[in-house]
Amino acid sequence: MEKTRVVVPYRVRRLVSRLGYELTDARRQAPPPAAPMPLDLPPNLVSLDTAEGTRLLREADAIADYVPLSMHFVTQESPTFCGPASMTMVLNALGIARPGTSHSDQHGLFDQDNVFTRETHSITPRAVIRRFGTPLSTLGQFFEAHGVRAATVYASTVSVASFRETARRVLETSAEYIVVNYNRAEVGQLSGGHISPVAAYHADTDMFLILDVSRYKYPPFWITADELFGAMNVKTGAGITHGYVIVGRKTN
Repeated sequence: MEKTRVVVPYRVRRLVSRLGYELTDARRQAPPPAAPMPLDLPPNLVSLDTAEGTRLLREADAIADYVPLSMHFVTQESPTFCGPASMTMVLNALGIARPGTSHSDQHGLFDQDNVFTRETHSITPRAVIRRFGTPLSTLGQFFEAHGVRAATVYASTVSVASFRETARRVLETSAEYIVVNYNRAEVGQLSGGHISPVAAYHADTDMFLILDVSRYKYPPFWITADELFGAMNVKTGAGITHGYVIVGRKTN
């Protein structure tokens, strides 16, 4: 059977084309969508951008890591990239040379792209991290793949007193950094496991400052040692607890 050819009048074709152009042009000129507002913190946490939060920072006893980390503060690129974002901050704060590529040398900084290398791929491919996130053991191995010293500690193997003493010691010098892996739901936040660097400690209130890498969701906040440790001492789906990684340059 011979197909019937439909002839669209020129004026109709011109009108459709014009409407398509105007729609495309309107999209180009439309302002970008507004950035989502961070969620409110639960009352047990103190936001850094409050009068109380800034007072705690001014009076903090261990604060050597705050400036190096804040200079390299980044927002995780996807909901599962809290690990790579935290790694980026710590490696840059330590002044580790980024891996060279075919079009650049080792000048520049780490980011959430070049933090993945052949060495990290042999541990866990980027695609797996993007889908499932970064387990604590993988985080420590990724740091070591970049030539730094990384001690991975599961909360179930230490006490809150031991964690507090270790974290305070780390925060008193910019030679080492501590990255915590904790369950957000345990401290009144939304979602589950999360990773971020710790930047300071305030002794009188026994509070640590977390530089939360999901800045679109929550601001940096202060949390008591007991609450933070309790949120780390929660079992994951793998049957092991969360914990923390101490990172520093290797010594001869």
